[in-house]
Amino acid sequence: MAKKTSAVPEFYSGVRVHELAKSFIGEIYAAGFIDVPDKRLTWYPNQYVYLKANDTSTSTGAITRVSKDGKELILIKDKELKAFGVLPKNKEQTMALAGLLDESIPLCTLTGRAGTGKTLLTIAAALQKIEEKKYDRIIITRPMSQVGKYDLGALPGDVNEKFGPYLENYVSNIQQLTGNNKRTAQDVIQMYKMEAMPMQLIRGASWVRAFIIADECQILDHHEMLTLGTRIGEGSKLVVMGDLNQRDEDIAKIDTGIHKVINSERMKASPLTSHIELIKSERSPLAALFADCFEE
Repeated sequence: MAKKTSAVPEFYSGVRVHELAKSFIGEIYAAGFIDVPDKRLTWYPNQYVYLKANDTSTSTGAITRVSKDGKELILIKDKELKAFGVLPKNKEQTMALAGLLDESIPLCTLTGRAGTGKTLLTIAAALQKIEEKKYDRIIITRPMSQVGKYDLGALPGDVNEKFGPYLENYVSNIQQLTGNNKRTAQDVIQMYKMEAMPMQLIRGASWVRAFIIADECQILDHHEMLTLGTRIGEGSKLVVMGDLNQRDEDIAKIDTGIHKVINSERMKASPLTSHIELIKSERSPLAALFADCFEE
C-alpha cells in the first residue's frame, strides 16, 4: 500500500503565459529583450514565458526566457533553433530545446506525457554538443525498472547485457535521428561513444565535462535523486526526464525526487536550473489518444 502523504502542492510547469500590448512584443523582436513587464510577480531565472498580445484581433506572440538575474525577458529565436537536424514542433519543444542547448544551465528537467519529445530532443541536443566539442562524452542512465506488476526475473549475461533491454527508449530515438535501424543497443551506443550505466550502479561516479541523460526518473525517491545529482562534476550538464503519470513503483507523486527538484523554491530561484512541462504528444494521434484516455 502506498504511503499516505499530504495533499500534492501545485506543480511548477516552468512556463508562464503573460498578456501585454502588441507594441511590447514588437519591441522584444526588435531589441531581443525587454524588462520583465510586472515586477510585482515572481520571475524565476530561466523560466519560460510566452508573451501574448492582449489585442484579440492578432495572434502575435513571442517565446522568451527570464534572464538569470530575473530582470529581463530574453527572446528565444525559434526559427534559428535546431539540434542535430531536429527542429522543435511546438512552443514547449522550442523552450525545451533552448534550455538543452544552453551550456550555462547545468540542470534541465523535462516532464510530460509519453510522446511529447523529451528523449528525442535531449539526445539530439547531446549529439549536437558533442559535435561542437562542448562536452567530452555522453552518459545515459535510467533505473532498471520493468513496466507493470509482472517481473521477468533475472536477465542473463553481464551488466551490459542485462542493461541492454532497458536502453530501448534511447536506441529507438537514436535510430530515428541517424537512420541506423538495423543495429543492436550496444552497437548504437558504441558507435556514438556513449556510456550506459544503470541508475543502481552510479554511486561513487563523478562525471566531468559530460552530457548526462537520465530518463524514467519518475520512480526515483528523494535519496536516489540526491545520489544522481551529486554525481555531476565540473563542466557537465544533467538532463532529468520523467512522466509523473507513469509511476510503476509504489511511490506517491509528492515523494518522488523529480517532484522535489521541480517544485523546490531553492531550485526554481537558481540560475543553474530550468524546467519545462511538455504538453502536446507528437508521437502519433493514437499515442495521444491513449494518453488523453488514461491520464484524464
